[in-house]
Amino acid sequence: MEIYEIRIDGHLDDRWADWFDGLQIEHDADGYTTLNGPVADQSALHGFLAKIRDLNLTLISLKCVGRSRPPPDG
Repeated sequence: MEIYEIRIDGHLDDRWADWFDGLQIEHDADGYTTLNGPVADQSALHGFLAKIRDLNLTLISLKCVGRSRPPPDG
């Protein structure tokens, strides 16, 4: 699973966290909101982008920042 950082213009209210399937919402001092966390696959990523579009938000940047590690067996 890849970890993504999605920046949008403006401050998105925390109540939208559930709609973004648990991505963390951070309000940046520069007036942007950063959504970050693991994204299951490309289909899920496109789903997040569609939600941003549907809310009429401006996408500032999208960046893959790493890969999450699977939990150890046991």
